[in-house]
Amino acid sequence: MAVRLRLKRLGRKNRAFFRLAAFDSRTRRDGRAIEELGHYDPHMADESKKYSLNRERIEYWLSVGAKPSDTVGSILLQNGIAIPGSQKKRGLTPEERVVREVEREEKKKKSVLAKQIKAVQQQGKAKLTKKEMREAKKAGG
Repeated sequence: MAVRLRLKRLGRKNRAFFRLAAFDSRTRRDGRAIEELGHYDPHMADESKKYSLNRERIEYWLSVGAKPSDTVGSILLQNGIAIPGSQKKRGLTPEERVVREVEREEKKKKSVLAKQIKAVQQQGKAKLTKKEMREAKKAGG
């Protein structure tokens, strides 16, 4: 039996909602699934709530040879789940995205502070005026 990870369409007309599930490859699109693995709501505005995936079970099915459909494959890569045998690079997990954003903000703050200190040292002043601070920020940091 060949197992595929596919989307199962639910919801009303013009308001689709999908469940990600493991199917026998011969099963019809909205047929009976072997196991439900999460859901995807394309109409949700918040990216963090758009996908709800059971990572452990998805990784299990991939490890035993289940093949994801093209759409499911892209969803998995966006959510940081690597697909065995795929040449595509996985994206960041939601946790990794938060960590990277925090690091980026800290780096930006350090850069601004360093440029302000450098400007003070060059001018020999004890403090920058508000106008000079704005210009330093506009100049690159």
